[in-house]
Amino acid sequence: MTTVTYNTVTRDTARATVNAVHGHTSLLVSRAEASKSDEEAKRRLLSSRKLSLVVDLDQTIIQATVDPTVAEWQKDPQNPNYPAVKDVRAFQLIDDGPGARGCWYYIKLRPGLEEFLSTISKYYELHIYTMGTRTYAQNIAKIVDPDRKIFADRILSRDESGSLTVKNLKRLFPVDTKMVVIIDDRGDVWHWCHNLVKVTPYDFFVGIGDINSSFLPKRPGLEPRPSQSASPDAPDPSVDAQSAVTSPADSTGSKVSAIDQLVSMGGGNDPTKLKEQTSEQGEAITAQLTDRPLLQKQKILDAAEEDSNGTNEQSSENDAASVPDAPVETHKYRHNLLQDNDTELRYLQRSLQSVHSAFFEEYDRRTAGPKDGRVAELRSGPNVNLTTDKLDSLPDVTSIMAAMKMKVLKGVHIVFSGVMPLGVQPQK
Repeated sequence: MTTVTYNTVTRDTARATVNAVHGHTSLLVSRAEASKSDEEAKRRLLSSRKLSLVVDLDQTIIQATVDPTVAEWQKDPQNPNYPAVKDVRAFQLIDDGPGARGCWYYIKLRPGLEEFLSTISKYYELHIYTMGTRTYAQNIAKIVDPDRKIFADRILSRDESGSLTVKNLKRLFPVDTKMVVIIDDRGDVWHWCHNLVKVTPYDFFVGIGDINSSFLPKRPGLEPRPSQSASPDAPDPSVDAQSAVTSPADSTGSKVSAIDQLVSMGGGNDPTKLKEQTSEQGEAITAQLTDRPLLQKQKILDAAEEDSNGTNEQSSENDAASVPDAPVETHKYRHNLLQDNDTELRYLQRSLQSVHSAFFEEYDRRTAGPKDGRVAELRSGPNVNLTTDKLDSLPDVTSIMAAMKMKVLKGVHIVFSGVMPLGVQPQK
């Protein structure tokens, strides 16, 4: 459709610049229509006393691997890792993504996830935002939300994200993010925005990490420890390392901004880099399938235990030789590589509930009307109409979260060890 006035001709496609839904990039609406939809969503959420929660998948609520060792351990109740992997879920991913076609993915849910989602869904409307493919995200959603009561169709993958390196709330909420909270194990992909609740990465499959990490900025490594033999006149390597981080420069000597550096590490949206990232992930998946890192780590653990047991048995035999008729125990114990003792969701749930309570306490305070009169009685009824004035009175969740974070270390004095050396009593 084309809009014609006395001096202009405007095509509707030129006005429609905002993505309207999660799963498609081709459906666009105008800014005015997006604002209208945003107001309707706010009214709906406020009427049910909910906020929006954007949920990352990998290493936030689940961890995935393609190492076939997991399936073998699941079939062996005598394996020391069996108790930890017996509830691991699996699906076969058949798409055109990286890795072997028809590869089996093994998914470990973070302990307490079912209860966490069931409880938090009473306070938040949940959205999935992942750097995995859409097919991958849909398969995960079927596992964590089989009845589609929690996430429904609110799934955004890297296929529709608009960026292959960073996440942006404007893709999901193009008008306003005052009622939006994020949980993610990576703060850098969000540029540490104020809506973020940083989650401790879930690392159940030891050494596997994020299976979609090739499409994320590389995690910054730790600075090298200075050599103890360095001469006093030698330049301080920590200073050089710090200057390299804070003032990165390209080959021409010009400084690069932190944001540009972050994007360059992740690859941006360059087609060539996208091909490299896809190839990198394919190689990582192939390596898991062939090298079987979990099995190799378990073998290393078993070998170390055998050495330890051999030493202990020799000591026991010597002790038994000095005591007649003393029994000699030769039991072999195997330690499990995988530990199923994560408790992060328990604390995350409390934090999210606290944010929710603080938000609506402030909202109720701002929208409280007169305490008497017929008008007040009508306005305070259960079917109160959320007018534009009330929407204008919405608090910003980022301000509330910032105030809550400031209380964490309130009254605590932090002194670096360079000022107060370790092992020295502060009183002296």
